[in-house]
Amino acid sequence: MKRKLFAFGLCLLAATAIAAGGNIILIDNFNDGDSEGWEETDFTGGRGSFDASSGAYVLSTTEKIPVDDPSVGTLDADWEASEDNPRYANGTLRARIRANTDGTTVGLLMRDTHELEADYGFYGSTSFGTFYIEYFNFSESPDAPQEIIAMADPEDFPFVVGVTYILEAKVVGHRLSLKAWREGDSEPAEPMLVVRDMRLSAEDASGLAAIAFFDPIPLMEQGIQEVSVNATIDDITFTSGGGH
Repeated sequence: MKRKLFAFGLCLLAATAIAAGGNIILIDNFNDGDSEGWEETDFTGGRGSFDASSGAYVLSTTEKIPVDDPSVGTLDADWEASEDNPRYANGTLRARIRANTDGTTVGLLMRDTHELEADYGFYGSTSFGTFYIEYFNFSESPDAPQEIIAMADPEDFPFVVGVTYILEAKVVGHRLSLKAWREGDSEPAEPMLVVRDMRLSAEDASGLAAIAFFDPIPLMEQGIQEVSVNATIDDITFTSGGGH
């Protein structure tokens, strides 16, 4: 499952802002109704849709997908301005996310690299019912590229279909962390997940991405044979360096 654009001038002119007193970059709020500036890769065999016409970014499948092939349900959108740009190798990526269907996993990628076909992923999964951090490397392990390196307790940190969350992914050096909370609630003081991983360094990659797919194992364990992937992502920002 390879994780994978661009109108550089328009993207930066229309969708980039520096906040006063900080280095918060507005990647995209999709208020212009399009996803210009994103490289959209559909691994569903033509059954995928990327639609920002509502003012938010909706990644979805147009029909149900069998869960026995985990590659087939993936919709990946890379922010091309971040590729091979060291500025984005360390920092905090934040977005509003919502899974609109049961079975959907939605999140953000950091240090995404096409050359190595690798990334760190930060997700909310309706199948697991919570949030997790993943190390993904297709070139290294093509038969089993996904490795979950930290997962929250669904009792303490539930991820529920139809609910909007703020997801904060952070990578600084070899320290990865994930913080998430329901929209409208107070932001937690501390992340729910913190882990160190040495395998994908800042020198290896800098790409940022938004992604939706499904986690096959929990679905198959539940006896579910096919699923519709549908997720909404909005108000994506990046803060370089050590803090948001």
